[in-house]
Amino acid sequence: MLVVLGCLAALIGWQALINHIYPPKPKAAKVANAAVVTNAAPQTTVEGPALKPVEQPKDAAVQPEEPRLPEQIVTLSNEFVRMEFTSWGGGVRSVGLLKHKVNGSGDVVLNGTNFIPALALTGITNAGPDSVFAVEQPASNTVVMKRQTRAGWAITKTFALNDGYLIAGTVEIARVARGSEPLPTTAGLVIGTVTPTTVKELPTYLTASWLLGDKYQYRDLKQITKNADKGIVSEEISARWGAVKNQFFAMILTPETNATAIECKQVDLAPPADWKAKEPPHGVFAALTLRPTAASTNVNERYEFTWYAGPKAYERLAALGKGQEEVMQFGFWGVISVVLLKGMKFFYGLIPSYGIAIILVTILIKILFWPIQAKSIKSMKAMQKFQPLINKLKEKYKDDPQRLNAETMKLYKEHKINPVSGCLPMVVQIPVLFAFYRMLVSAIELRGQSFLWIHDLSAPDTIFQVLGLPINPLPLVMTGLSVWQMKITPQTGDQQQQKMMMFMPLMMMFIFYKLAAGVVLYYTVQQFLSIAQQWWSMRKGDSATPATPLAPAGKAK
Repeated sequence: MLVVLGCLAALIGWQALINHIYPPKPKAAKVANAAVVTNAAPQTTVEGPALKPVEQPKDAAVQPEEPRLPEQIVTLSNEFVRMEFTSWGGGVRSVGLLKHKVNGSGDVVLNGTNFIPALALTGITNAGPDSVFAVEQPASNTVVMKRQTRAGWAITKTFALNDGYLIAGTVEIARVARGSEPLPTTAGLVIGTVTPTTVKELPTYLTASWLLGDKYQYRDLKQITKNADKGIVSEEISARWGAVKNQFFAMILTPETNATAIECKQVDLAPPADWKAKEPPHGVFAALTLRPTAASTNVNERYEFTWYAGPKAYERLAALGKGQEEVMQFGFWGVISVVLLKGMKFFYGLIPSYGIAIILVTILIKILFWPIQAKSIKSMKAMQKFQPLINKLKEKYKDDPQRLNAETMKLYKEHKINPVSGCLPMVVQIPVLFAFYRMLVSAIELRGQSFLWIHDLSAPDTIFQVLGLPINPLPLVMTGLSVWQMKITPQTGDQQQQKMMMFMPLMMMFIFYKLAAGVVLYYTVQQFLSIAQQWWSMRKGDSATPATPLAPAGKAK
């Protein structure tokens, strides 16, 4: 019980700490960007400027950039995405997700038109985000971008969109001018800039992450800000991939060879009209430093990679093949989360309602745990029968705690009672509850799904507000069921322990009040089924008096 209470206290303390500390203080020199979620209008595709070979200038290091030419846009699309490629920086200007809407209208947009283009090069002079590339479209799903730098390098980028959310890309760097500089040993590539999905999204969901071997690592917005205060912007790593993500969407850059470093920065955003916080909303920018795919020569280098920009859908991410499903951040209980997710999707395939699917998964879990709770009910009823005798032992040995403990355990042993079996159902359900929580707050399946009065199972079930306080019916129902269950549960322990346990429903309501409605729905149905089982077990007489008669310790038959 102390472990359970400790976990609950840690959860409450963590949430209170996050609410108190966030958002971080703004930094002095930041670039203000557009809205939290932008929706770029389609633009006309225009042929890019021609690539002209030039000789290496003598004073290339000090010559300014040429005047920027007008922006050219090429759009690649399929049934899932509309990707706009820009000549400014030679990368992805924005990604419109055609299957996912913002507040029911308008496509969710990743990266956005006001940020550094994704897949733009960094750390290479005269070929970065401020440079202009020639744009070609040799096929309906392919974009080629070219540029020649003052260092005498010809850079060619090729991007091919598959039938989903994935881009297969290459960057080739070749020496084309006599006397040109040696090719770079690495190249930086922008993953993208991620912003909150909604104005109410917690900043803890905004992270830059990577996979180091088989170990998932990340830096959330808070850590990125702390690192920036210390002057840490880039970290040396050997990652299989790098990503930026919010609660439901991610951009993942996966090179053929391991990355060597990741750069993470905070980006300030222009507050939307309904923004009420003192601090502006923030986004997270990240870029990976890559090594050439193959052994390079002094003439040519080639970098190969894939770039995913879409929803955090477990099966799609797992199919990418390099552990990208870890971006779901299921954590320690990942195996259970995956099983619950697959079970929920199975039931959704039978009855197309995720609310009903959650209820059916909960019923299945209750069936699996039924014997454990039945044994717990029986044990608690037996302990209740022994409570008067235990109270006598406490009175008799009140000045000798060691003797009292020994006599009490002897009594339990003689009558074959397990004193901790009453807590077993709660302990067993904690991993399932945590796994359900991690799954439901990350999986895209519940986003925007309604059930009864619940508008969105991935958000609290607020129906209205009173003086700024959201009224969420489901946590209130859950709390009422918890009180009811405690009333009909056989009481054991002393009066002080029983009074302390009466506060448990209030603590659970505090924890669950702002959680996703899908999580609260699971726990509420679990509570209702537990009450039904307890009523049925007591009615059947499963918790009858123990077979051995009550007797003082050491005198049992």
